[in-house]
Parts: sequence; structure tokens; C-alpha cells
Amino acid sequence: MYPEVIVTLSNLDNQQERRSSWPLYLVGALFAAAILVIVAWNIELPYLAFSSGPVSDAADAIVAEGVDVFPPDGELLMLTVVSQDVNVFEAIIAGVDPTIDLVRKEAYRREGESDEDYRRRVLQQMNDSETRAITVAIDHLGYEMVPIEVLITDVVVGKPAAEVLQIGDSVAAVDGIEISSGAELTAALVGYEVGDVIEMEIIREGSVQVVAVELAARDNPEDGPMIGIIIGELNEPPFPLSIEPGNVGGPSAGMMHTLAIIDTLTPGEMTHGLVVAGTGTIQFDGTVGNIGGVRQKVVGAEAAGASFILVPAGNYDEALTAEHDSIEIVPINDLDEAIDFLQNLEAA
Repeated sequence: MYPEVIVTLSNLDNQQERRSSWPLYLVGALFAAAILVIVAWNIELPYLAFSSGPVSDAADAIVAEGVDVFPPDGELLMLTVVSQDVNVFEAIIAGVDPTIDLVRKEAYRREGESDEDYRRRVLQQMNDSETRAITVAIDHLGYEMVPIEVLITDVVVGKPAAEVLQIGDSVAAVDGIEISSGAELTAALVGYEVGDVIEMEIIREGSVQVVAVELAARDNPEDGPMIGIIIGELNEPPFPLSIEPGNVGGPSAGMMHTLAIIDTLTPGEMTHGLVVAGTGTIQFDGTVGNIGGVRQKVVGAEAAGASFILVPAGNYDEALTAEHDSIEIVPINDLDEAIDFLQNLEAA
């Protein structure tokens, strides 16, 4: 007699249903994962990924005419950083790559600033940096800048001039006397009295205009009348000199452009034939200011074969944390320190 074997069909049916439903669960899970991937890929985070960018010889950007030039054998490398928006996956990759840093957008982008507005702003920063670099280098070399234009940087509210002059106007002449410096403008007002009307030739947005301006009283009447404007001078070197860095923006190449001008216009080798990289803004007094992306610039400098990288003293501690092996990181406070360091290098 065989024992009875009781099989419940309902249990078998449930097992078969569970087996047949597994592919559906798998398809559903894969579909959900795909949706998450698509969503994560299209979520832009409020961060920028900084990585090392192109490197070039700052001396290659210096163009001088009408003066002896001495192209250097060594290199003074100008460093750049590439920044890009990141999604979730790119942020994860950047988080594990020691050569890439994530920084919050608001540290570099203004609220509501478009990509085009940002590009224009950093290009303007480069233009301002070039002006400072040329001025500082020319002064170091013993030349004098030549005044070429007088710009109105502000107008005094409540004075007659405020009704006809604007910020950004260029003063070309006063009563037929050409003006190219602040001293010439001051001299042109000698002999006039408060209430006199002068004829000013100005350049506004590229067009020449002639306006009548009533002279106003100063706080100290003994100083004579005033127009009622604040001015700034535009100067240029005594020979054609320019910096042509290409489509590179920002102010951080200021120190290297200054050094490159001095090296190009001075006999001998400032770098002694070595490859030296550097970064830092330059002020009119020769001070070297802090920059962003110093860690990535250390990486870029070493990859380009530089033996040394000059960094602003304020960025030195951060620069030491960059991924690097043999490159020597040198803190710099001002132009004189940078020149002293280079002059004391041993020839390659």
C-alpha cells in the first residue's frame, strides 16, 4: 500500500505564477533604473567642475614694435582652468578624481548671468589685466606711459555738467584746445570764472559731439571753477606694445604677462633657459593677487614640464594640496619677489 500523496493545485499555480512574474519584475526594475539614469543625467547641479586647461608661453603673446626685443629661450608658462557644468554622474566622477574640483557656481557666476554674459565679463577682466601688466612692466623697465585720452568716470550731481555730460564720455577738446591728459584739462580752465560757459568736444559711443558746459564753484573758491566731473586717464606705452593671448579670459595671467614683457624687452635670459609656470593677478603697485583654480594649475604646470610654478602667497597652502610629484611650488607676494626668484635660478 503506497502512502497517499496529496498535491494542492492552488500551491502549484502560485509557484508557477511567481516563476512567470520574475521576468516582469526584472523588466520593470530595468525600466525604472533607466528612468532614474535619464533623470539624473539631465539634472544640472549648482556646481562647476574645474580641471586643468591649455598651457601656453606668455612670451608668445607679447607684441612689441619700434624697440629691440630679445625672445627668451626659456618659457614662462601661462596656465588656464576649464570649468563646466555637471550632472549627477559627472559630479561623482569629479569627486573621485583628485585633479578635478567641484566649486559652487555662485563663487564665479553672478545670479542670472548667461554663458555669453560670463564670457564677456572674463574677457573684459583679461583686457583690464593686460593694461595693468603693460603699465607695471613699462614702469619697471624705466619707461614712462604716454597719456592719450581723458575719460569721464563720474559726474557731480547737481552741477550743470551733469545735464550734458555722461560717464564714459571722452574729453577731446575744451574751447578748441586738444586734451589728452588730466593736467591739460586743468590747464585749459585757467582764467575762467564760475558761471562761464565752455565748449567741450567729447566722444560718445564713437561719435564726436560738442556741448556747452557752465562752470561750477568748488568748495574752496580759491581753487577756481570746476566742470563737475571725475576723470580717469588712458595711457599707452611710448612704443607699440600689446598682449595677444587669444580667446583666453580672466585676470590670473597678469603676473606672467608682466614677467614676459620684461623678459622680452631685456637682454639675457630671465628664466636661464628653464620652463617656469605661474599664475596670479597683477596690481598697479606690483602686488600679486589670489586666483581661482590653483590646484588645477599646479597639475597643468607639471604636465607641461615646468620645473617651478609661481603662485600668489595667498594661494600657497591650497596649491600644496594639489596632485603633484616633482614640481616646486613657490609663493610670491609681488613682482619684485618673482623677478628675484627667477634671477637666482641656476641655468638649465
